[in-house]
Amino acid sequence: RALLRHAAMAVNLPRAAFSHMAQWRGVRVLNLDVTGTMLFHRDPVAEVYCRCAASCGSKPPSVDAMMPAFKAAFKSCLERWPCYGHSEGLSSQQWWKNCVGTAFDEAGARYSDAEFNRVFRAIYQHYGCPEAYKVYDDVVPFLEWASQHYCLGIVSNNCDRLPDNLLPALGLHKYFSFFVVSREVGVEKPHAEIFRTARREASIRLGEAIEPHQVLHLGDNDAVDYAGARAAGHHAALVERHGVVQYQSWLDPPHYEGSGQEEHIVVWSLDEIRRRLERSTAKP
Repeated sequence: RALLRHAAMAVNLPRAAFSHMAQWRGVRVLNLDVTGTMLFHRDPVAEVYCRCAASCGSKPPSVDAMMPAFKAAFKSCLERWPCYGHSEGLSSQQWWKNCVGTAFDEAGARYSDAEFNRVFRAIYQHYGCPEAYKVYDDVVPFLEWASQHYCLGIVSNNCDRLPDNLLPALGLHKYFSFFVVSREVGVEKPHAEIFRTARREASIRLGEAIEPHQVLHLGDNDAVDYAGARAAGHHAALVERHGVVQYQSWLDPPHYEGSGQEEHIVVWSLDEIRRRLERSTAKP
């Protein structure tokens, strides 16, 4: 799908790219998504869940059963307790405990409370370790360059463990000036409010009001990242990574002026974003 779309867009790419590069000239803030854009899970979630259950002495469901079970559980729990339990006052850990328990139930595994607590702890500890993730090779070089020229921020549909634990454990937090996650804000992408919150954070960091057209958002989800940012008045680029699993594929893109005709800017690496930004600021 991505290859076909990229090939189809390439017919008019030079003109479209030139237009967007000219518009990017005034960009001062770069917002980045995290999972699927900067990093990915080293092992599929279903495999990790089953492996952790087995390591605790419990009989795991099959990986084939866990794969759809997790996707269904993740969606149902976000619908029941949006933004990782923000309004209900759930801790991030409790939200994930509910989600993991639902996933095992959906996969046909039945554990006692004590047994499940052991399994959940193993899973929660796994995803609290940097070894559970792989940072894309182009990320650190890009962040080292971009942080010298732009105000960088995280805008993610995620819980507070991301900015407080995971990014520091991976050594990525030092490149960013602000962190906006749906668990803390109470709204998630593609809602415009989470982008407005990020813009306010950038304005505080820079000491002056940042306008929507001064922001470029980078993410891997068409509806959530690209359309969400464009509807908020930002520039956007879709970073398409090979083999990325979309965890919120059920979300619909918001409408924005020109959404039906606008050619998306699609790149396969952050190196291409750097080249485009450098060209946008180059003197004629």
